[in-house]
Amino acid sequence: MGSAHLNNKIVAIGGGHGLSRVLSSLSESTQQVSAIVATTDNGGSTGKLRQEFGGIAFGDIRNCLSHLVDDNHLGKLLLDYRFEENSPMAGHNLGNLMLLALDNLCVTPSDAIELLSRLLGVEQSLLPMSDQAVHLKAHYASGDTITGETAIDSAPKLPLKLSLTPQVPACESALKELSEADCVLIGPGSIMTSVMPSLLVPEIASTIVECKIPVLWIANLAKESSPIGALTLEQQKQFIESQTGVTITTVLAHGDHERISSSQILTPLTEPQTPYHHLDNLSRTIIHWANNVTRT
Repeated sequence: MGSAHLNNKIVAIGGGHGLSRVLSSLSESTQQVSAIVATTDNGGSTGKLRQEFGGIAFGDIRNCLSHLVDDNHLGKLLLDYRFEENSPMAGHNLGNLMLLALDNLCVTPSDAIELLSRLLGVEQSLLPMSDQAVHLKAHYASGDTITGETAIDSAPKLPLKLSLTPQVPACESALKELSEADCVLIGPGSIMTSVMPSLLVPEIASTIVECKIPVLWIANLAKESSPIGALTLEQQKQFIESQTGVTITTVLAHGDHERISSSQILTPLTEPQTPYHHLDNLSRTIIHWANNVTRT
């Protein structure tokens, strides 16, 4: 990772592979970085477990833990192990099952995540957006609604509005981390189903707004396949802001040549021969931005 020192406290918000990459890039700053993770996923192993047992979606949290555990730690193998197709547990990820089991043993899902983090030696604080089960819901101009991330991402049209069902309270620890943050990162990742769910929790959005916390949105490298991928970068920014009420201070996007303004940073961010952000470039850019912003 880059050698730049992070002075300000960051809360990263998102889900999926995008958030885990951001946390990996900032893994040397464990005391200064925490994360609020989306818990609305209803696909794959996570979706099957939610259908059978209820509760929050642990898949994105497991993914973040996996990226933060030392590569030589046995826990990483356990988190990433997926049962074979001819098994009765076909398609299930052991890490998701571990979190589900700990959730049954603990008072809240956030307690279960903290316990597993300690067992794995992960120092960064990972917090669910809510300790209560919730799904993403899309509302369309026709009056139709769609519930569930996988269906929303595959729908042919952009929704007029996104909401959570049922409306749930924010995880208290997440609100505490936000209240102490100097700045917030959102993205990269699917805008509707990874970036936005946590911002649709009223207390999370209102804490960012009321505390006037600067927000950096890390844009995706590749165009999304969902309808939001047809929007320009500025239109995507406006969509996030109009849906959540949160103002994005600065947009960070890939550019072949560096250009920096107060509202946009364009800089080389691609990892050669991969579809991912370059971790060193990402960390240096984030740390430079975070160290130079203040609450207004």
